[in-house]
Amino acid sequence: INMSIPKLLDLSEYCIAKNFEQIVHEQSTTIRLLPVNLKARLFFLLSRRGLINDSNIHLLLNCRTRVFDFRDCNITDEALSIMSKCSLHSQIERERRTITTTTIDHQITSVLNPSVLYIRGRITDYGWIKFIHEYLNLRKIRLNNCLLLTDKSLQSIGQCCHRLIELDLNGCINISDDGIRELKHLLHIKSLGLAQTSITDLALYTIGQASFKHMLQEINVRQCQQITDDGFTYLLKNCPNLRTIGFLQCPKLTELSRQSLGPNTHQFSYVVWSIPV
Repeated sequence: INMSIPKLLDLSEYCIAKNFEQIVHEQSTTIRLLPVNLKARLFFLLSRRGLINDSNIHLLLNCRTRVFDFRDCNITDEALSIMSKCSLHSQIERERRTITTTTIDHQITSVLNPSVLYIRGRITDYGWIKFIHEYLNLRKIRLNNCLLLTDKSLQSIGQCCHRLIELDLNGCINISDDGIRELKHLLHIKSLGLAQTSITDLALYTIGQASFKHMLQEINVRQCQQITDDGFTYLLKNCPNLRTIGFLQCPKLTELSRQSLGPNTHQFSYVVWSIPV
């Protein structure tokens, strides 16, 4: 009997995921009232399948989920706004002011405590800044191909996320040197993804002078069109603990950059590179 319970639970989760849109339409109250442990399991399963969106996320938010992986989901500022209302600070403020909440506010009862957030796509500075000021304990942030984000979002990260260890901005084409400058006082960054951003050597100089320069172990500057040997060699010189580095398709890098990857200065475990002929 004990062995059949997990199998029955797995089967139930599979059926819910397969028919999720219909269930939301017909039995949203049932989902909202599920126990926290079941909501957490469903949240993981449905986010992996890309089924969480702005209109249903409020049904599944729970205090147990720490990793919010929306890379395959259709998430916009609206979902971030709903999550912002679930922070401890927001809920305390609502109680203090005794404001009559909206229907969605009534539905959301869990206090969120995210440590990892992965998002791809259509969020903007407005939605991100509002969200990040409610969640100061994020450890890992991946904002992949968020074409509408600018340096203003990085300013908010630099101000709020003092425990951050991983920041992936790959494909955020409007991120520039000014945004990287806003991160220089963070202490714990170990991994930094800057592929296909608009950075130049100035960003690499900033990283080489940043408070986290001795912590940094991984960086990706693939397809950064404006970085040169000067910035790259400066980065290597001042970040001695780099172990993983990617600099594919950086047209201004030459053989000099490759020669700077000396075994006497760094113990690389993974290097991906290409030098123009």
